[in-house]
Amino acid sequence: MANRKRAEARRKAQAKTGNGDGGISPKAWIGLGVAVLLIGGIVFFATRGDDSTADGNDPDTTEQPGTSFPDSQPVTITGDALPAFDPNAATDAAVGMPAPVLSGLNFVGDEVTVDAPAEGPYMVVFLAHWCPHCNAEVPRLLDWKNSGAVPDELNVVGVATANAEGQVNYPPSSWFSNKGWSWPVIVDESLGAGTAGKAAVAYGASGWPYFVIVGADGLVKARASGEQEVSAIQAIVDEALAS
Repeated sequence: MANRKRAEARRKAQAKTGNGDGGISPKAWIGLGVAVLLIGGIVFFATRGDDSTADGNDPDTTEQPGTSFPDSQPVTITGDALPAFDPNAATDAAVGMPAPVLSGLNFVGDEVTVDAPAEGPYMVVFLAHWCPHCNAEVPRLLDWKNSGAVPDELNVVGVATANAEGQVNYPPSSWFSNKGWSWPVIVDESLGAGTAGKAAVAYGASGWPYFVIVGADGLVKARASGEQEVSAIQAIVDEALAS
């Protein structure tokens, strides 16, 4: 009798805690399955994100600032090209000649024109991003501007020329920005990597940096190449505008 009571007690205890064979009850299995599904769903939505790679907006593939700007833009030349500048010549044959009008685009596609008879005298500065002399000259030009000594009537325009991928300080758009250039810029039309572009050839460029000053009458007043100290730039400009 006592044995039957003990057996009956064991059966009741197993019915409460398991399936009679020491395993997990059906209700426990169902609860465990629901928990697994819930955890899986949370992990899926947490890692799914916004599917940025599916629509091409993966931030890892976004172009870095400056790399999307062109290093060659179309340039229109109106008028005859100037003879090549010879820094060793006693006189510059181009002085007194009409300067060709330049019409081009900056890095973002805005039009920039060099037309002295229409807009007043110009100093056009041709610069190459890889040129060590240009890297030294740009800070001098900016110091000159910040000093307040640049004549009010003088327009200054930079020309990004001889651009070359693979050379230092490429792309030129980043170089001009990093240097703090604050005047307008024309992106020269490339005639070959690292060589003078269309505008530079039309103005007779023979080295970098290269300066051409055009008076309000449209005539070339002075040309110079190589590094120039601020005092030299000032003297060239003052003499050119007085002629």
